[in-house]
Amino acid sequence: MFIRSWFISATKHIGAGLRYGCLRLFRSGRNVSYRHIRYGSEDFSNIDHADNNLANGFLGFLALAVILILLAC
Repeated sequence: MFIRSWFISATKHIGAGLRYGCLRLFRSGRNVSYRHIRYGSEDFSNIDHADNNLANGFLGFLALAVILILLAC
């Protein structure tokens, strides 16, 4: 149970970091924060939170899969 929750949390943070880095790189004029990307907007709607978790989890899982594939080669 502990390892599963740690893995899920790590993938979400990796995905949020990737999204934050890409937004800072490609949209340098807009004000963007890691907190907004990771946890959602200030008014906090459930769909906003679920959308962020899905996007962050997918990107984090994709990054970890690429790392594992590169380590296996």
